[in-house]
Amino acid sequence: MTREERRREVKKNRLALVFIIIELIAVAILIPLAISKLGKKSEDKPDTVNTTDAGSIISPGANTEINTDKTHTSASTDEGNNGTESKDPVNTDNKSNTGSGNTVPSGSGDGTGDKTIPTVTEEPTPTQKPKKDEPKPGTFEAVMQEADIKAAMYDYDVAIEMLKTRPEYETSEEAKAAVARYEEDKAKCVKWEDNTKISHIFVHSLIVDTSRAFGPKSSQPLGYNKYMTTVSEFNKMIESMYEKGYVLVSIHDIAKREIDADGNEKLVAQPIMLPEGKEPFVLSQDDVNYYEYMEGDGFADRIVIGEDGLPTCQYTDADGNVWFGEYDVLPIIDRFIKEHPDFSYRGAKGILALTGYEGALGYDTGLSMKMYDGLSEEEKMKRINAEREKAKAVADAIKADGWEFASHSYTHSNMTNATLDHMKYDSKRWKEEVEIITGPTDIYIYPYGADICDWHAYKGDKFELLKSYGFWYFCNVDATRYWIQLRSDYFRMGRINTDGERMHITLKNRSNPEITDRLGYFFKTEDVYDNTRPAWND
Repeated sequence: MTREERRREVKKNRLALVFIIIELIAVAILIPLAISKLGKKSEDKPDTVNTTDAGSIISPGANTEINTDKTHTSASTDEGNNGTESKDPVNTDNKSNTGSGNTVPSGSGDGTGDKTIPTVTEEPTPTQKPKKDEPKPGTFEAVMQEADIKAAMYDYDVAIEMLKTRPEYETSEEAKAAVARYEEDKAKCVKWEDNTKISHIFVHSLIVDTSRAFGPKSSQPLGYNKYMTTVSEFNKMIESMYEKGYVLVSIHDIAKREIDADGNEKLVAQPIMLPEGKEPFVLSQDDVNYYEYMEGDGFADRIVIGEDGLPTCQYTDADGNVWFGEYDVLPIIDRFIKEHPDFSYRGAKGILALTGYEGALGYDTGLSMKMYDGLSEEEKMKRINAEREKAKAVADAIKADGWEFASHSYTHSNMTNATLDHMKYDSKRWKEEVEIITGPTDIYIYPYGADICDWHAYKGDKFELLKSYGFWYFCNVDATRYWIQLRSDYFRMGRINTDGERMHITLKNRSNPEITDRLGYFFKTEDVYDNTRPAWND
């Protein structure tokens, strides 16, 4: 049984239990009323017995059509809820977009929040319908709007070409004024001073509900506290970075693979043109797999395609209600860039790093997943291929949305210590089971940040193996503000973890600028830190 099938089964059982309770309550209330009514009638006509009223009792919901695959009720009989209205535990300060048109409950990690939970569509159906306030696609008005967004993202040449190649341009004073404005803004941009001085921050899956992630039923509260970031913290981080002038760039904007005059492929630094005061940075997220151990611990379930055709996240709250919206990095960044297009350099967003041993993007695509034990090979592959088909559609939508994928290895092994034979096995499994979903990528993000060698230049069998699988960009973990090696045959970049442990170390050493500055370049830790985290024992 896949994780999604398991969630549906739990939901189905909960709904069945809810309606049994409703029926029992109805019987308990209506039967005495009916008996009382019969008693009253028998006083008027003692020689007759009227069974019509007693026989007309209908259990509430008996004629209500229920589709457990499409809807959820807000009623809950979860242990500890005592049949009262549920309080959504979502720990987020942002305005979420369900993708299904419903309002996502807001709240905090202490379990407080909206009490009314509307019925929610279980899975949005992808559509491309324009919103009421948006111009019809293909019209000159729509092109003008898109060009403005491109220009706000510093992609001035594309914005100018979009307008000048339209037949309406010659007669549109508004379009000509827009082009003049784009050219003026472009002229004000300056080349970033040094492509080896660009920061790279990363997070893991974001905690939505801290009461579950750190609660008594959590699978690993200590690990979550150390290595995870909450939704609230991440929102505050990117808001701070935006205010400080940071702009998202692609790792490929820093250096690009080019073919030289001799036909050799090599990496070449690229000019990054930004207004004075802006600073480029790279964002990545590790383990975008939504592992089984995280289920029920207050994280998103998986990435899906929303009603607008864009990727978003599915989240199941403590009461079993399914929501769609800003429950992890991808939809949060998408919304933030929509509100602040100047936070993105030419549409850049971030890198999603995937392993493969427990599927991808929340889909059960892994050949060795225990849930498939005991099935015939035919049935196993039938289910896995169905999961892969869904995951690939989501991956395609993610790439179309401006995101990039990276290998995080198949087994999440420490590559510093791994043997060459293990790396061969690992690389082959990732290519066969994950690359078929994400498509090829030339980015490799080391698990645990454990690089194949120290700071010296790459060489040797491990490096040649990774290059043979098409990897050119390599990312480890380094706590300094930036660390980059740019060579003709590889690009190597250090990343800074912005997780609970790094923030705790920063707060613990407030008097030491050498430590506080590591995050202080990006945000003030005390303003970001989520106080619903448990206390540290150190």
